[in-house]
Amino acid sequence: MLLNKLKTSEGKKFLLSVLIVFLIALAILIRATIGGVIEEYNMPLADWTTQMFILQGAMVIVYTTVITIICSLPLAFYFLGEKDNH
Repeated sequence: MLLNKLKTSEGKKFLLSVLIVFLIALAILIRATIGGVIEEYNMPLADWTTQMFILQGAMVIVYTTVITIICSLPLAFYFLGEKDNH
């Protein structure tokens, strides 16, 4: 049932909006986490260890996924919910 809804034009708009939310959250979180470490500790990227890249990347992915899921709930109701024909 859900896959059938995603194949409609409203479903495609929903998936596009989720992608846009993901990209916006990704851009903001990359700037906040990577830029925050660089500014707070005065440590350029050239001085980072591999472990720091992995840890910061994991944080960005986890937080981006959570924010995308939370912001996608209203979009799902709007695009995939029942339509009133008033």
